[in-house]
Amino acid sequence: MANEFRISSLSGLKIDRSSELLIKWNLIAALATLAVGGLMGLGVVLTRWPSVHLLPLEHYYRFLTAHGVDALLAWIIFFEIALVHFTSSVLLGTRSYVPWLGWLSFILMLVGGALINYVILMGGADVMFTSYAPLRADPLYYFGVILFAVGALLGFIIFFINVTLSKRDGGYKRSLPLGAFGLGAASIIGVLTLGHGAAIFIPTLLWSMNLLD
Repeated sequence: MANEFRISSLSGLKIDRSSELLIKWNLIAALATLAVGGLMGLGVVLTRWPSVHLLPLEHYYRFLTAHGVDALLAWIIFFEIALVHFTSSVLLGTRSYVPWLGWLSFILMLVGGALINYVILMGGADVMFTSYAPLRADPLYYFGVILFAVGALLGFIIFFINVTLSKRDGGYKRSLPLGAFGLGAASIIGVLTLGHGAAIFIPTLLWSMNLLD
């Protein structure tokens, strides 16, 4: 068990190596997604600038959709999942109890996010940030959203698994540390929001495939 942990020379915290890898890769994905969203946002700004007017009309809404998805949603959720792993294991000085579920969550989010961006940039989802009907996108776009939402949902569920089993094993005695308590509230909101989000995009996916009116 000893080789599963290392002691941080900066903070003195006991860090589970499985959690450390999950934190790092979720942070890398968050920063990469933010960079893409920022680049799309720059294209939108340079188009709105009358003397530059960088993008034609169809590409303007394409960039605006990608900017909204990446800069207002995806990077934040990747960052929150990194915080989930930090607060539910490192902050409590315990291990990640379900690292395989953490990697499944990350892979689903990564594949879903990549699929969303691919479809948008190929012109299959100029539906703006909200993606509401009657604006119709390619079915792969909605499938990507569902994958991303389910992956993020699993990530927030990991918080409750780690905290519950850590309590059982004596990871903390009374109440949660403030940081873990805050992420607990965020995880409750995340589970409710993403559960509803994934569910509502199932009929939207079927509608985009002309299987529902």
